[in-house]
Amino acid sequence: MLVCLATFGNRLSSLLENASELRFFELRQGLVTARGFGPMPRGGPAALSESLLAAGAKTLVCGALGENYAEVLRKSGIKITAWTGGEVEAVTAALAEGRLDKISLPGHPRRPGRQSPQEGRD
Repeated sequence: MLVCLATFGNRLSSLLENASELRFFELRQGLVTARGFGPMPRGGPAALSESLLAAGAKTLVCGALGENYAEVLRKSGIKITAWTGGEVEAVTAALAEGRLDKISLPGHPRRPGRQSPQEGRD
């Protein structure tokens, strides 16, 4: 599975819209391998969705994001794991362990009985 991390420097961008780079990683049987990177596309949510799909990424890991980004990405079939933070190395380690929940941003809206607008409504 190809996963994209929306980054700013060597960390996940705290807000998707402010990411400067997209980093792609292959996740296979608990191993994470770097597969490339590129600049955050200009042009808003549709441009981001097109870039992710063109790269073959079906999952995006990011910090917070606006509802317009969340809606377009969801409609494109991209799974969003939002409200995640940390350095790229820590994020890829948590990804390999299947434990992205352990690096949630402070104040994230994933409290019992409440779903964030960024999370899938499957």
